[in-house]
Amino acid sequence: MGFNQRYVNFERCYRALSEGGLRNYYGKSDGLTFEDDESVEIYELFIQGKTDEEILSIINNKKNMEEQTNEVY
Repeated sequence: MGFNQRYVNFERCYRALSEGGLRNYYGKSDGLTFEDDESVEIYELFIQGKTDEEILSIINNKKNMEEQTNEVY
């Protein structure tokens, strides 16, 4: 029997969220290896029971807030 490991990054998570298939993206993996902090945050929201739409909204709002605070005047 093999060990099914998946490498997870933000771009792939975001694409799965946009398509409404985050549960399928994580699949039945025996282990997940996260390549960045954003993908860990998405997974934590997923574990909390948030829907794909809720997670996408949270991520987009956070991204918008970061863009606003990084503006140069």
